[in-house]
Amino acid sequence: MENNIPHKIFPKGLKLILLILLSFFFLVLTVSKGIEIKDKLRIKGTITFSGQGKAIGVPDVALVSLSVITENMEAKKAMDESAKAMNEVIKFVKEYGIDEKDIKTSQYSLSPQYDWIEGKRVFRGYQLTSTLAVKIRNLEKIGEIIDGAVSKGVNQVGDIQLTIDDLEKLKEEARTKAIENTKEKAESVARNTGLKLGDIVNFTEEGPVSYSLPLLYEKTAGLGGGEVTPEIEKGTLEISLNVSLTFELR
Repeated sequence: MENNIPHKIFPKGLKLILLILLSFFFLVLTVSKGIEIKDKLRIKGTITFSGQGKAIGVPDVALVSLSVITENMEAKKAMDESAKAMNEVIKFVKEYGIDEKDIKTSQYSLSPQYDWIEGKRVFRGYQLTSTLAVKIRNLEKIGEIIDGAVSKGVNQVGDIQLTIDDLEKLKEEARTKAIENTKEKAESVARNTGLKLGDIVNFTEEGPVSYSLPLLYEKTAGLGGGEVTPEIEKGTLEISLNVSLTFELR
């Protein structure tokens, strides 16, 4: 029986094409591996240093919450009483030199109030809380403004926060010091170890940014009826910031 199977399965031209394709495949694989190895070597050839910077400033603005709290058996009357008092407060702070952009309503809430009498819940009326957030730029007037606002109807004063209006400027100063501190560490290590540092290839800013709260002192606890208005100590505000710099090794 004759064997009809050809001795050459692939024609010569097809063999050549397959060889070219296989060669191209291995070339691409080799290049990819080379790039991967190069990347790994580049990652290994880096060193990271961390440093800290601090900046201290004196507060130049005060944030104050002034609230008018009214209660009435009727919701509309509570709202009317609150609006009347708050309008007087707003008029007063404007006359005292507070710019309109530094005054805003931060809370306005109306809620029913109840008392428990002999095990039963008894409706007491509606309570309306209207709060004004005021930014005071002249810190010498803080006590006078609070005292005057209380005389106009404010019956709750929130915590007074002393801060710096342009915090970004203070933060930038802390960042600059942190970078300088980090570079000094890197240069010291390089001098003592013989390492040769190249370009900075990565930068990270680590938080949180911390603020030290200034101190607040009052000569009297009574606002509005006291003989002496509150005396405010500015204190200082500190921002602390951490950064990390990654250098290439030559």
